[in-house]
Amino acid sequence: MSETIAVPKQSSPTRLVELDILRGFLLLWMTLTHLPTKASTISNQTFGFVSGAEGFIFLAGFMIGQLEHRIELKGGRRAAARDVLKRLFRVYVYHAGLLLIAFTLIADIAVRFHRMSLQNLLSYYLADAHHAIPAAILLRYRPSLFDILPMYIIFLGATLLARSLARRWGWDPIVYSSFALWAAAQFGLRHWIYLHVTLFGIDVPENSIGAFDMYAWQLLWMVGLALGSIYSDQLSGHAPSAGTETREGMPRWLIVLATSIAAVFLILRYSPVNGWMNQESYGWLIDKWHLGPARVINFAAITIFFVRFGQHIASLPVFQPLALLGRASIEVFSVHILCCLAGDALSSAPDPNLPWSQQIPLLASTISVLFITAYITGKWSAYRKSRRQLATAH
Repeated sequence: MSETIAVPKQSSPTRLVELDILRGFLLLWMTLTHLPTKASTISNQTFGFVSGAEGFIFLAGFMIGQLEHRIELKGGRRAAARDVLKRLFRVYVYHAGLLLIAFTLIADIAVRFHRMSLQNLLSYYLADAHHAIPAAILLRYRPSLFDILPMYIIFLGATLLARSLARRWGWDPIVYSSFALWAAAQFGLRHWIYLHVTLFGIDVPENSIGAFDMYAWQLLWMVGLALGSIYSDQLSGHAPSAGTETREGMPRWLIVLATSIAAVFLILRYSPVNGWMNQESYGWLIDKWHLGPARVINFAAITIFFVRFGQHIASLPVFQPLALLGRASIEVFSVHILCCLAGDALSSAPDPNLPWSQQIPLLASTISVLFITAYITGKWSAYRKSRRQLATAH
C-alpha cells in the first residue's frame, strides 16, 4: 500500500470534478434501482454483479481519506478529528430526519391507505414502536432504504480509529484486518454476534437490523479510506511525500486483466452459466448483502477499469451535469429515499407494479427533485462560505 501511482494534475487543488461526476452517477443509479418502475430492471446490477451501493460506500471512504489527510496536514490531528465528527453528526441529523418522517407521515399513510409495501418496510415499528424508536436512534433498527446512512455513520466513527492506528503502523495492518473481518463475515459472523450479543439491551428482529452486513461492507470503506489517504497529495496536484516511489500509470497487464474479468462477469450477469445463479449452490459468491467473494473481484476489476479510463468517460458532455448531484451527495441521497417512499405509496400492492401513466411522471419528477435539491444545496453552501469568509475578513 506504500507505492504511489501518478495521476493527471487537476486545475483545482481541493476538488476532483471526475469524482463528483462519478458520485452523481452512483446516486442516480441507486435512485433508478430503488424506484418502483421498470427502470430498475435495467439499473439493477447493470455492469455485472455490482450495484451503485458498492461504489457509493467505496468512493465515500476514498474521498474522506483524501480530505482528512489534507485537513490534518494543514490544521493537525485535532482539526481532522473535528471534521470527521462534524460530518458524522451531519449525516446522523439527516438520518434522524428521515426516520422522523418515516415514523410519522409514512407510517400514517401506510396504515391509513393500506400500503402494504410501506407496512412491510416499517413492520417492526408498526408492531412495537416503544422499542423501535430507541433502537432506531441507536442505529440498531435499520429498515430497508434506511440502512445505508447508518452504515455510513458507523464507518465514519471507525475512521477515527483507523486513521489513529494508521499513523502508528501504516495502512497495511488496517487493510489486512479489514480483509480478515470481511472473510469472517462470509462464514456468518453477523448472525453469530446477533445470537450472542444484545446491543444496548434492545432485542431487534434480525430482519430489521439492515440488509447490509456491515462486517463485510466495511472492507469497501477501509480500502477506499486507505487509498484516499495514500494518494491524497497526488490527487490534489502536489508532489508525492518524501520517501515514496512514483510509478507512471498502471501496468498494461493489470488493465487488460481487469477489463477481461469485468467482461466475463458482465457476460455471466446476462447469460449465466448453468448453475451459477443457483443461490443454494453458488449464490453466496455473488451475494450482495454479505458482499460475496466474486462480487469483490468484480468490483475491483471495474474500479481498475474506471481508474484508467474514468477521466475520459467523465469528460463527455452528457455526464457533466452529474457533478451537481455529486457535490451534494448526502442531501441528494436523503431526498431520493423520500422519493422512493412516495413511489411505493402510489400502490397498495406489497411489490408495487405501477402503470406507465404513473411510472413516467414518477421518474421525471424524482430526477428533477434530485437536481433541484443539489442546486439549492450548492447555493446554500456558497452562501455559508461567503459569510465565513466575510466574518474572517473582519
